[in-house]
Amino acid sequence: MKKPLVPTVIFYLIISAIEISVGVVANGYIVALNYIDWAKSRTLTSYDKIITSLAFSRFCLQFLVTLDYFLFKIYPNLFSRFQTYQLYLVIWMFINQVNLCFASCLSVFHCVKIAIFNQSLFSWLKLNISKLVPLLLLGSVLYSLVTTVNFILFSYSYCVSSHNSTDRLSTNGTMSDNEMKLMKFTFLIHSVGSIFPLIVFIASSVLLIISLWRHIRKMNLNSDLNPNFRNPGTDAHVHALKSVVSFFIIYNIYYVASTLLIRNPSYYKDEWKYMVCIFVAAAYPSLHSIILILGNPKLKRATAKILHSANSCFREVTS
Repeated sequence: MKKPLVPTVIFYLIISAIEISVGVVANGYIVALNYIDWAKSRTLTSYDKIITSLAFSRFCLQFLVTLDYFLFKIYPNLFSRFQTYQLYLVIWMFINQVNLCFASCLSVFHCVKIAIFNQSLFSWLKLNISKLVPLLLLGSVLYSLVTTVNFILFSYSYCVSSHNSTDRLSTNGTMSDNEMKLMKFTFLIHSVGSIFPLIVFIASSVLLIISLWRHIRKMNLNSDLNPNFRNPGTDAHVHALKSVVSFFIIYNIYYVASTLLIRNPSYYKDEWKYMVCIFVAAAYPSLHSIILILGNPKLKRATAKILHSANSCFREVTS
């Protein structure tokens, strides 16, 4: 990678500082607030368990993505050794898969709690979803472990042999055989491992949309008979869909950016392409968490109290 100009470095530092600050505040705020609630009552709602797990995983993901660029700037040859680069990809693979699985759990929770269907299985899930949430979260971690272990086994079996395990990755314009194989297996395992949680996520989102459509039809019919009628279930559907759809859009943008970095090592040699991909990838863990805060009544009330207290303190200091 060419040595960046000073204005470029300053620009990156400003954007990175903003992204890190927002990520720490948004995700850390969710985790801290729910931890305080748990410390007071020793209980957490199923929804709070999911968003706390999701916020923590996103905090770790953003920290890893941002740390990647900082270390790369400080130690340009950090990832030149094959095993070091492979270790970074293993950690990224696990955290990324956990993040996607937790988001799928949130989508399933929204669907089961809010959507209305007459099937017996759906009714059973609605009654037992609170008991199933810990199992869903544990299953997400185990699934991510399996995906990561498969990546480790494939990469070691096909990319590293006893006589070249310490090969250094190419630093010129071409890639070594090990580097090309590692990139291919990273993309393959990343794509295959993401299929199942994405299918679950999309399926639950589609069910939410179908349920919302039925609610709107019912509300329109009842409004014709009674102008004062209002179906409160519609608002719940809309709020859930905003969270689900926003995550789906943001995640796909992040997926494209991270895939470009995985599939195109040449991006590491193009400063601006690399920076844009890193900016997009580092912004993802924060944006949806902000949307979750804005769409959660408890988090909104707590935020309003904090802002009101901060405003009062500021007035006292300045008066």
